[in-house]
Amino acid sequence: MNKGILLILAGYIGWGLFPLYWALLKDVGAYEVLAHRMLWSVPVLLLFVSLKYSWRKSFSTTIKNPKELVWLLLTALLITVNWGLYIVAVNSDRVVEASMGYFLSPLLNVLGGFLVFKEQISRLKQLALLFATIGVFYYILSVDHLPWLGLIIGFSFAAYGVLRKYIQTEAVPGLLVETLLLIPLSLGFILYLAIHKQASFLNSEGLITFWLILAGLVTVVPLVLFTSGARLLPMTTTGILFYITPTMQFLVGVVIFNEAINPHQLIGFVGIWIGLALYAIALIKDN
Repeated sequence: MNKGILLILAGYIGWGLFPLYWALLKDVGAYEVLAHRMLWSVPVLLLFVSLKYSWRKSFSTTIKNPKELVWLLLTALLITVNWGLYIVAVNSDRVVEASMGYFLSPLLNVLGGFLVFKEQISRLKQLALLFATIGVFYYILSVDHLPWLGLIIGFSFAAYGVLRKYIQTEAVPGLLVETLLLIPLSLGFILYLAIHKQASFLNSEGLITFWLILAGLVTVVPLVLFTSGARLLPMTTTGILFYITPTMQFLVGVVIFNEAINPHQLIGFVGIWIGLALYAIALIKDN
């Protein structure tokens, strides 16, 4: 099998299994998990960036560019919202809802490309967006509460993707800069919890402290695999294979976590899936 496909599959499968990992930290507050996820990502990212010349150069160039740093601060806030709310989704048994957001994000990226980069949208992609929109609205009307978690997760991830396309910094060194920009907040929150004796870190039984430290590795490795694989593959292949991630998350929510999904919600998902299928066909035709 193509090396690029193997790398990107490993990254997507890692992201698809995220709910199982975050479920290990279900007894820890979501924001404490988020703070440790950011904190422990820094040493892992420093290691990876130090191993590759182009990443070292990209990082060095970026930290000397005030304009780039401002953009990366904005993307840092977006990815923080995305990470944090996904942990909240797992903690509150809403993995299926969160997967809806990640199913939506590729289609939202198409819309973002049209609005921000003035990219042309073929009729097939327009039809894909229409089906996805109908599916989302049907899903919203089928539940007794607004699925705000899934919607914000999808929109924040799509907005992050659009902005990162605009920013020149490569993905991995860019994530290092993003985490470094927000690390004072993470450390401050962790210190606050420790002072008020509310911290789970070093104060919990079992492997909680270990899982919190491991959060950095779990966060960074799939991204590095994805970045390495994407460099070797056409964008079409990268885009189509991404659907593995939300599909796995959806199945984890339904099959392993036994989250309820009624027929009307399923119909909403079918609309989104039809949109994704049409989008995949459009990608193949465009290449």
